[in-house]
Amino acid sequence: MMARRHLDRLRSNVVAWNEWRATEDVSGLSFAYSQMRGADLTWSNLDNLDFSGSDFSNADLRGADLHHCNLTGANFQNADLRGANLQGATIQETNMARAQLQGANLTRADLNQINLRGANLGQAVLRGTYCYFSDFSEANLAWADIQFANLSNTTFYKSDLTEANLTHSNLSHANLNQTVLNNTNFRDALVYDTIFAALDLTGAHNLASVRHQAQSELSIGTDTLISTLRGSGGQLTDEQEEFFAKAGVSQAMIATIRSAAIPPPTR
Repeated sequence: MMARRHLDRLRSNVVAWNEWRATEDVSGLSFAYSQMRGADLTWSNLDNLDFSGSDFSNADLRGADLHHCNLTGANFQNADLRGANLQGATIQETNMARAQLQGANLTRADLNQINLRGANLGQAVLRGTYCYFSDFSEANLAWADIQFANLSNTTFYKSDLTEANLTHSNLSHANLNQTVLNNTNFRDALVYDTIFAALDLTGAHNLASVRHQAQSELSIGTDTLISTLRGSGGQLTDEQEEFFAKAGVSQAMIATIRSAAIPPPTR
């Protein structure tokens, strides 16, 4: 009953809620399974609260402070979280499909098994996040800071990683099928059984520094070799050559694909 009364204050007047939060101790209160669909919660102070299982779909949470919140199993589909602070939040098994997260801070957040299909994470900060078995399919991650993130078993199908920074990220068992790579930084990233299919590695930077836990020819699709060779004008760079070699792709295979993919110059 007490939690419900406080939620009524939050829904009706965010300024009054923030003033109340500044003076009251709400430790021990649970706001789990709250109905916040379509609510205007811009710049609200929600840090360290339990909103697990709650419905925030279509809510306006621009600039909201949600750091260290428990958001496990919550629904943020189509929510606006631009500039929100989600640092250290627990966001496991949460639905954030098509959410707006441009410039949001998710540093060290737990994003395990999260649904971010079609979400916009442009310029978002995901440093040190945990993203086991998460789905970023068709998401916009342009200019995102994803350094030191654990992205194992994560799907990036048709996602946009333009100018994204994946330095020291763990991409083991990740799926980069038809992912857009344009000035994408892979410095010291870890790969193992990682799928590089139907994409052009011409725009991938620092490939030579990528750490290969084990060789796996199956991780490199023939279509990726063709696209990369064509994007490079038929001649791979030394960095690309080293990356493919460490992935177990032989020079003979590259030569065979080059002859099939790149037509000889006309006389």
